[in-house]
Amino acid sequence: MRKLNKKQKLIILISIATIIAILGLIIGANVIRNNIANNSYESSNSGSSNRNLLPEYIKKGITLGGVTGTLESLDTSDATATPEDILEGKTAYVDGKKITGTMKEIVNLGSLEIGDYVAYTPDSASSYSLSSSYSGYSRNQTISQQSFKWRVLSVNDDGTVDLISETPTSTSIIFSNAVGYNNAVYLLNDISASLYSNDSLGVTARSINIEDIENHMTSAGLEYVHSYASSVAWGQTKTYTIQNFSSYPNLYRYEVGSGISTTVVNTNGAKPSDSYYSRPTTEDANQGTSLTVTQTFYNQSLSSGYYDNSIFYDLIHSGNTYWVASRYVNTSASVANFGIRYVNGNNLNGNVLFGSNYLASTSDSRCIRIVVSLSASIQLDSGDGSSSSPYQIAE
Repeated sequence: MRKLNKKQKLIILISIATIIAILGLIIGANVIRNNIANNSYESSNSGSSNRNLLPEYIKKGITLGGVTGTLESLDTSDATATPEDILEGKTAYVDGKKITGTMKEIVNLGSLEIGDYVAYTPDSASSYSLSSSYSGYSRNQTISQQSFKWRVLSVNDDGTVDLISETPTSTSIIFSNAVGYNNAVYLLNDISASLYSNDSLGVTARSINIEDIENHMTSAGLEYVHSYASSVAWGQTKTYTIQNFSSYPNLYRYEVGSGISTTVVNTNGAKPSDSYYSRPTTEDANQGTSLTVTQTFYNQSLSSGYYDNSIFYDLIHSGNTYWVASRYVNTSASVANFGIRYVNGNNLNGNVLFGSNYLASTSDSRCIRIVVSLSASIQLDSGDGSSSSPYQIAE
């Protein structure tokens, strides 16, 4: 056999060394790749200024390139969270698996603002039948439930929130005469409650009243509306001594500010927005030897500057006309006029139903504006309060 010279032997040794080096690199690369795949090496730290392997980058108990790791991986095998426990859209790892939350974020009512939309749904209800013997009008009337968007009318100090139907009802209600005056506030509230309450939420619907509106007037606004005078100023009394001009709807005897056959007025009676009756009545009118009444009427055109919130103004004075479930008395020179308030555009006014000379005005037809109050315990779990994404009430 021919002997290899020194040059040939050197070439063979270099080749063998090269092969060994390449095999070492391949084996080392496979070890690193396997450790990375098994979370043994934290590759996200490769951007560190120190390019050398560090113990904190290598899984504890593993030696790589002569460096023994100290990294302890998080064991999630005993985690018990479910998607329902994690906020909607958020992610977490449970038992080695990534899960996306489905839990709705709870919003308290106190964070709402006037004008926000809330997805309130009343119980399904049949129509309401209103007998002519209660409305004072010549015909029976039928009012059906309809669908509304609901907006925040008021956020109250006790944690409750009042919602109002975005628009009045499409059906108008007609009241007339002393019977209509006696029953109007009760009936407006009863119609609202019958068609727009929700028993599971503990909500009893009602009609809007004058307190809902005046509670959001500024001091200048209240001073303005109460500056109205008709024979006497708002809040003052007037006595009609001629018996033929001393008739009154029966309910007025029990109202604050009334004086039947006396100049001493009732100070502890029913307020203008009190229903008073627990059911509709067929009571009509009575007559005293004299009649003392308190002026509570005003007819004023209002701007947003008279309210503490411009959105509230827009909600109330939306351009549609509707009843306000509050009675009033207007003291003209020779006759006291008894009526029910209403909103018409930017105007707060009232419709006369009965005169103390026993003459009723022409009956008028107006819609209803519904108000519902949500208790402080009710919570919201989705939505952003916009018309297209109203806040949803948590079940």
